[in-house]
Amino acid sequence: MHDRLHKVDEIIGNFVNDQKFPGLSLHIVSDGDSIFTFDYGYSNIELKKPMQQDTVSSIMSISKSITALAMLHLEENSDFNLDTPIIEYLPYFKTMSGRYNKITSKHILSHTAGFPDNIWLVTLLDYGLYEFAKKLPEYQFIYKQFPNLEETLTNLKSREDITKYFSNSDLTYEPGQGWLYCTDSYVILADILEKISGLTWEEYVTENIIKPLNMDNTYINPSTSLQTMNNYYLYRQSDYIKLPTPNNSLGAPVGFIYSTANDMAKYLIAIMGTEQKVISQSSRSKMFSRIAQREPGLSYGLGWKVKKVRESKVIEHAGGYPGVSSFASMIPAKQFGLVILCNTSDVPLQILSDKIIDIFNH
Repeated sequence: MHDRLHKVDEIIGNFVNDQKFPGLSLHIVSDGDSIFTFDYGYSNIELKKPMQQDTVSSIMSISKSITALAMLHLEENSDFNLDTPIIEYLPYFKTMSGRYNKITSKHILSHTAGFPDNIWLVTLLDYGLYEFAKKLPEYQFIYKQFPNLEETLTNLKSREDITKYFSNSDLTYEPGQGWLYCTDSYVILADILEKISGLTWEEYVTENIIKPLNMDNTYINPSTSLQTMNNYYLYRQSDYIKLPTPNNSLGAPVGFIYSTANDMAKYLIAIMGTEQKVISQSSRSKMFSRIAQREPGLSYGLGWKVKKVRESKVIEHAGGYPGVSSFASMIPAKQFGLVILCNTSDVPLQILSDKIIDIFNH
């Protein structure tokens, strides 16, 4: 183990030298224990606050795995079924054309429903980003999609409104017959969960996942005054520009959960663990199953990417957003996992994760 961790140290050192980012936290777990932590740089450049294992960071799309876990928990604890067509739970759900009456929650969780991958509407409900990105040329394509954007966004006041907005979308393939990553569609899952459970998605996730796993520093859209909250930056013209903290109350199931390296380590230990936590072993197997074959050796399960590396099944997910890069990866059969949180965009954390996984995957 000592040799392996020495190699990890070397790889991280090289990565830090090759990349530009303000701060990064990494946490590795094995057999139910923390075996390695690494913190680098600043969570707040202006105040020179160091990045730490308990710095609260946006995890962005790793949040989707928590939404998936909540849906599996709902299936085990109610009459809800992942394979039941959504229109049986939400009669107002439809798309412009296509077999939307066949779409199930399982299709949405595995990104096989047939939705296009460029809706982007939920992202723009983050008002801080909406205002900031307007000034950046690389985001203009999003604004151009919507002729009456301000009005459209003003009319989205609930998760039900977002579900209904899908009536403006066309299916790009028959449900279950393709794969496209549609981030907005995860709000439909939260709408279903709220209608069935009678709780808000936030209450359900807090009571059934965050509290039982003792994720004491994990928040859904926390107050920006939180002392341990990361600042977020874009690297522009050899300097860092501070970005607004991501904030999107309706879009939380898509990517607006905030956690720490320490809490995410607890989360990975729990969902890989041999004892039953939150959901049963059979539900966990379903979550990690190869549902959508994307290319040889690469699939998508429920809220997680699934790939084959040598003979091992590696489960992983990235999160990205202006000012945010996050990554989580696991080899459940070896009870090995890692999480990396970083406070700027477009850091190739997949490369770092792959190299560490490679050291332990023998």
